[in-house]
Amino acid sequence: MSATRQDWSEAAERLAHGQARLVDLWGDAGEVCLAIAEPDVRILRLACPDGAFPSVGAAHPPAIRLERALADLHGLAPRGAGDARPWLDHGRWGLASPLGGAARS
Repeated sequence: MSATRQDWSEAAERLAHGQARLVDLWGDAGEVCLAIAEPDVRILRLACPDGAFPSVGAAHPPAIRLERALADLHGLAPRGAGDARPWLDHGRWGLASPLGGAARS
């Protein structure tokens, strides 16, 4: 389901309040995808034309590592995240964001 930033933020709040469970968070061709169970699994897809999305981890800390991996692999930045350190890319790949328009570093 295509989501608005409002839908995305509301889903993060439901996770934070234990009203849903985090299933997965990943990137795909200029968008982020969030799978949550409430109790049925629902997938939200948020377009990121500016290369950023509202952080889920800011409200629901278990999402932080997934956001860090997503940033390393796709170059999409979680806005409002408390931890912007790389998770997978420690400067040894020879390229940046290999799944999101790889650029030489």
